Amino acid sequence: MFTLRKGRICPVCEKGKLQVEIMELPFVYKNRTKKIPDQKVFVCDVCDYEGLTDVDNKKVEKLLADFRRTIDGLLSCGELESIRKGLGLNKKSMARLLSVNEKTVGRYENGKITQSAQVDKLYRVFQAAPFLTTIIEPSISSSKFETSVFTVAKDNYIPELAEGYCLQGFQADIEDQEITANAA
Repeated sequence: MFTLRKGRICPVCEKGKLQVEIMELPFVYKNRTKKIPDQKVFVCDVCDYEGLTDVDNKKVEKLLADFRRTIDGLLSCGELESIRKGLGLNKKSMARLLSVNEKTVGRYENGKITQSAQVDKLYRVFQAAPFLTTIIEPSISSSKFETSVFTVAKDNYIPELAEGYCLQGFQADIEDQEITANAA
């Protein structure tokens, strides 16, 4: 692996020497611009190669991932991590809930990949109603989940569950049109 340092030979042309310049990096996504100010960039004095150290590149990529997510109306890397931790879950448990690989949850949180709109909605649902995690994945439990009560209008349709599914922890009082979810 090549390490960028001032005075080193350019990794592209192998003729020029790298110089350090502090510059503003502009990025455009869906006609919106994000500028990252005061970024240390290594520039070749012969071929105009520009590069960032691995550490700086990771920071910039995470900033850009959050920039794209904001424009697309998705939760940021930090928000995803905060929701997971707020639920008292590790990455492995969150991955089970989302039906993805554990590494995928880490990649959502570090900005390497962007979650789909469906996954984003699941995070939001779990944040709003944490007890649902125990319904989707009964092996996941947390003392943080409290009983929640939902009022259902009389004309709302409550569909029958598909065969093999159950609403563990739910009690229905049809007279009062309340459904109470108790964390198991």
